[in-house]
Amino acid sequence: MRAAAGALIALLAAFTVVPLLVLIVRAGAAAGDASLWSLWTHPATLLALYGTLTTSAGAAAMAFSLGLPLAVLLERTDLPGRKALRAGFTLPTAIPPFIWCMGWIALANPKAGLLNRVLGEGTLDVYSGAGIAFVLGGAGLPLVMLPAAAVLARIDPALEEAARVFGAGPLRTLLAVPVRLALPAAASGAALVFLFAAAAFGVPYLLGVTATPPTPTLTTRIYSEMLMGPAGLWSAAALSLLLLGMAIAVLAFSRLLGRSGRTALLSGKGLKQRELQLGALRTPLAVLVAALALVLVVAPLVAVAVTSLSTPAGTFTAAHWGRVLADPRTLSATGNSLFLALAAAAAVTALGLAFAMIRKRSLALGRAAELLAAWPYAVPGTVLAIALLAAFSRDLRFVFFESFALVLALSNTLWLLLLAWVAKHLAFGTRNAAEGLARVDGSLAEAARVSGAGPVRAFVDAVLPQLKAPLAAAFTLTFLTCATELTLAVLLVPAGRDVLGTLLFELQSYADPASAAVIACAFVLFVLAVLGARAAVAGRKAETA
Repeated sequence: MRAAAGALIALLAAFTVVPLLVLIVRAGAAAGDASLWSLWTHPATLLALYGTLTTSAGAAAMAFSLGLPLAVLLERTDLPGRKALRAGFTLPTAIPPFIWCMGWIALANPKAGLLNRVLGEGTLDVYSGAGIAFVLGGAGLPLVMLPAAAVLARIDPALEEAARVFGAGPLRTLLAVPVRLALPAAASGAALVFLFAAAAFGVPYLLGVTATPPTPTLTTRIYSEMLMGPAGLWSAAALSLLLLGMAIAVLAFSRLLGRSGRTALLSGKGLKQRELQLGALRTPLAVLVAALALVLVVAPLVAVAVTSLSTPAGTFTAAHWGRVLADPRTLSATGNSLFLALAAAAAVTALGLAFAMIRKRSLALGRAAELLAAWPYAVPGTVLAIALLAAFSRDLRFVFFESFALVLALSNTLWLLLLAWVAKHLAFGTRNAAEGLARVDGSLAEAARVSGAGPVRAFVDAVLPQLKAPLAAAFTLTFLTCATELTLAVLLVPAGRDVLGTLLFELQSYADPASAAVIACAFVLFVLAVLGARAAVAGRKAETA
């Protein structure tokens, strides 16, 4: 068992850690110390770094300033419609930022945006650094709201009771205990939003490259270097080291915030939190939160739908939906995306379960597996993509016993994208499987063994059914994330091949935004159907429980 676990961990390291080491070594060797420093201090690089820092800081500030109050209102008050509002504000986790950006282009294009047709041409302009920060801040809002809400839901009610005993009113108690304890989680989430925004490519490219003046970022500058061909790969690799350094610093800061805010939190069915009664503010706050959901969630999706039905003449028709969805290129990209996303989701789920079981049996090996599975998710997608390109730019030949050879040829294939997706999202499977195993009732497996079942049969019959929910969640989240993923795809998909992310990027950026909107709208409808089906299944299980 230990030998198999060690081999699996070594294989994972070969496809995650080794490419990053190759990136660092070859980038430094290709450029040289002086050339590397001159590239990092080049005015274009400094301008891109400034654009990354400002837009990422703006996105983090927006997500924090909205996410923490929303968590309090939706988790600890009697605000009406909380369940629907919570679902709405969580939707950006299932829809890529690129689609939200498409919606805001349709709304706030300074010349032809739907809002500017009402407010007057040029009133709103999403093509700017502020526009990038706004779109990414809205897309990253759940990264702040959800962790803060989780803390608020698990605070020991005795702490609030003590504050009330000492004379604090309901509002002061709320601010002094729940909000104060949730603050580190919200701040840590804001740091992750900063990293999420710094690693984004599609939104800065759409809104920054064509802005007046342009707002370059590190990811768009790296992409421009990659367009120069093999000669630009090492410049892009050197620039990606800046992004990697930023990610390490932000993650360390986020971890520090998380540690500083640790406190005793409770869990269990008996935990009951006291809701703050909003009184006369209940209706006005409900209207305000609903209006915010309308602006951040509903309006961009409606704008994408309107764009998908628009014609150049200004009329509306659904006739071209069939043409776009039946186009051979769309079908090919959809087939590639579905196959790769399903394969990635299956691999992430299976490997996540395997690594979680390794940790349960061996703490040392489990920690190594957990670390190897978690770090690629924290690394910006641009860095991971260039590391894989650097490591597998040439075919690798392995000769065994001088009699046969194994050739690993990943360059210019879709398999490299599949590998990147599995490595990037393996943390989903590991985390969900570990949480599921922690809640498994071991007595069922023991009963199966007593009845004569072997270890494998006992696991399949007694343990695996208890893991259906967390494993299904990991599979669904990985599949939806990969289906229209852009940052890795735009760098790793070979010329002449398409996935949905690259097709959307090309249509929106260069060719036909209306056709891009059709594909985006179809994907959103698919996501809503999947989420609705999951909610229905969960509801039926809750009724029968």
